[in-house]
Amino acid sequence: MQKRAASIYGDRPACPVNPAHPIHRHGSYDRFANAENEARESIERFLCPPCGHTISVLPDHFLPYRPVPVPWVQAHFDARANGRPEPPVPEKSKGCLKRAWARFKQRVAPLRATLGQMIRPVKPTAAQLWNQLRGQGNLAAILLHLAAPFNTSLLHDYRCLAPWSRAPG
Repeated sequence: MQKRAASIYGDRPACPVNPAHPIHRHGSYDRFANAENEARESIERFLCPPCGHTISVLPDHFLPYRPVPVPWVQAHFDARANGRPEPPVPEKSKGCLKRAWARFKQRVAPLRATLGQMIRPVKPTAAQLWNQLRGQGNLAAILLHLAAPFNTSLLHDYRCLAPWSRAPG
């Protein structure tokens, strides 16, 4: 399971099945910080021994499975949704941002279905949906809002965000 750092209270996440379960540090893994260089950032992992599941804590400036920083995605989406020129980004990240917007356009209907009446237009365009989401805050806040109650993300319904089933016994 993956949690966003802003959703963690204290030094470790709680078990989503039973908050009384003890959670232990379980190492970390490295992930590319962005597509531009070989810099990596460490992602902490935790283990719930009774459930046998691990929890990764993703920093707020990361998108799940995308090597492009959240501020760049937010600026790119803001420009695309409002017909402004795209902000300058390094060459390798241009493709990542273009693919992210294309993926977001494919997610309009599923996100609209998930968010329901929180989105005003009945059949919003990608630009309308983005502007509605931006009314709730910055991209880090949007990602947190989608992850916490809805178990989804902006660009995909990742398996790592799905809730766990109860532990046997």
